[in-house]
Amino acid sequence: MWMTMGATLALGGIVRSQPLASQPRLHVTFPGNTTDQTKLAAAVPLGEDSLWVTVVAPGADASHPATKPIAAGTKIDFVGHDPVSTLAFLRVSGMAGRETEWLARVAGGSGQTLYATGPTGTVKFQTNGWVQQFNRKILPFALLRVGFDQNPPPPGSAMMDEQGRIAALYFQTADSGNTGYAIPAEAVHRVRRDVCSKGRLLRGWIGLSLQAENAAPQVVRVLPGSPAQKAGIHANDILTQVGGRPISSYPDAANAFFYLIPGDPVRVKILRGATPMEFTLTPVPPQEG
Repeated sequence: MWMTMGATLALGGIVRSQPLASQPRLHVTFPGNTTDQTKLAAAVPLGEDSLWVTVVAPGADASHPATKPIAAGTKIDFVGHDPVSTLAFLRVSGMAGRETEWLARVAGGSGQTLYATGPTGTVKFQTNGWVQQFNRKILPFALLRVGFDQNPPPPGSAMMDEQGRIAALYFQTADSGNTGYAIPAEAVHRVRRDVCSKGRLLRGWIGLSLQAENAAPQVVRVLPGSPAQKAGIHANDILTQVGGRPISSYPDAANAFFYLIPGDPVRVKILRGATPMEFTLTPVPPQEG
């Protein structure tokens, strides 16, 4: 798990076409791994196949969720959990379909206004860039840094733009100040794709090795037999783009690699000396050993 979770309280609204405060609420609690303290989270509908998504707090046992039905006759089943992203998926049946609209990807990372429902009403957020490392540890994918104007919502709450589209899920509060972190919509889509069909996140592998200590995203090794080697990428090449994501640092590369999907071709741009070059690679499942 990534960071320490602060205390949270109530569930926010989720449906695009109605006011936030009037939405049905789904509370999910997870028992603590080492104590009797439960961890409370919000759940948000994904708008397909009765799927909802929530966030499992660090220190919680994802295998034993407890939920409070949002309507009589509602049935809630646990689908799966990804410990890397902390996302968990539920299937909610016995209720009318939900109207939700998710962004495919968060454009930019600063200056956007998002809204959620917190313990005391609607919370206004301002995005303040991307967080790619914490306590010198590189995160598996970039989180949104957000500032808020009042008590924040619980983890898993939908954060919506002015058009009511879900852009992110609230993740946790920072140690001090009115600052927190959010999981972007693209990460939710990436994890859902695998967890709900294969039971776990299956990362794409292209066979490039980089060192976090290097200021530039320089390839230090190309693994034998890998898609990168077959495409013609060499050691000492500098990555500049992976799958449409610009690369200027090791954390940028780590974030881009998170979104690689086995079997889906991806464009990779590099700089070899002073010469820019472009390749198309097809990631494969992670290699064992």
